[in-house]
Amino acid sequence: MKEDALQVVKLRNDFYRDNYRKVVAALLISFFIVLTLAGALFYIVTHPPAPRYFATSNDGRLVPLIPFDRPNLNNSTVLEWANTAATAAYSYNFVNYREALQRAADYFTQEGRQMFFNAVKSSNNLQAVIAKKLIVSAVATGVPVVLEQGVMLGRYTWKVQIPMLITFQSASQFSQQSVTVTMLIVRVSPLASPRGIGIAQFIVSGGGGITG
Repeated sequence: MKEDALQVVKLRNDFYRDNYRKVVAALLISFFIVLTLAGALFYIVTHPPAPRYFATSNDGRLVPLIPFDRPNLNNSTVLEWANTAATAAYSYNFVNYREALQRAADYFTQEGRQMFFNAVKSSNNLQAVIAKKLIVSAVATGVPVVLEQGVMLGRYTWKVQIPMLITFQSASQFSQQSVTVTMLIVRVSPLASPRGIGIAQFIVSGGGGITG
């Protein structure tokens, strides 16, 4: 009986010893987990991620902000946009010329827009369109090309050239002018232009027309 009692005591001691070690090990593991989580939380609080800013388009799409000294569009997109802008500058008539030219001016920078309006006002073409009740239209006669590109005055810039045919017509009159449009397109804020570019200079040569 005495040996049985001693055996029971020994088993009980072994049981408590083994479980004590397990409890201590579990506590140490829990301590290290808590310490690791606390360290991670401290790092997150003291090292927040750098904020990223986005502009939004008119239809609510997010537009990432790209530094002005870097291109935000590939050349093919810029050339397509330039062709649309040049066509808009020569798409008006004796009735809607105010609204049409205002829409065309949206393709320009603030400074370029003022130059555009001044050039239109000083152009003999506009007076002729009004007096003779003409309709003006334009079409590219060749592939638009990028003559130069790079950073100018801190902004990425494209110099684009487009050969165009300008048509003036009415019920009794029809005439055409072959011109070459050269424009300087610069990076602008997407808040000012949905595509983030604008025309800073618009020069027409070879047949008269709007110059700026």
